Amino acid sequence: MARIKIGDIFEINTPKGKAYLHYIHKDSVTGELIRVLQGLYSERPANLEKLAASEERYTISFPLSAATKQKIVEPVGYFPASNFSKPKLMRTEHNVRGEFLGWHLVDTDTWQRQLVKTLSPEQKKLSPWGIWNDTLLVENLVNDWSLEDWS
Repeated sequence: MARIKIGDIFEINTPKGKAYLHYIHKDSVTGELIRVLQGLYSERPANLEKLAASEERYTISFPLSAATKQKIVEPVGYFPASNFSKPKLMRTEHNVRGEFLGWHLVDTDTWQRQLVKTLSPEQKKLSPWGIWNDTLLVENLVNDWSLEDWS
């Protein structure tokens, strides 16, 4: 199996169709960062590059190397990742003993967190901080989970 490289496009199967992931960044701590591309497809799109060039649903940390080795995802194309970078900020819910207290905005370089009670419209566009496994990714794709709904 060839090594995965930044820019590779991967396919993952869900009960509602095929989804596509674009590998854009390797982090020594959180691992591979991927853009989750728009749509679920019954057949592989003829133009994966056009799909990869469009706006993503969200960006997440995902164990791409492990998922590739286990054949959970399959490399199916390539699109240069030079126009995409690691987000400066991501977000996560701040809960204490099951009580929602607001949101942590996490600086992806320093891991410093800023607590906000209510998200601004811009902050609602921030992707989730943390590592998703394939089960969570597929579940969220099937349920059409979106950043806008997660607020």
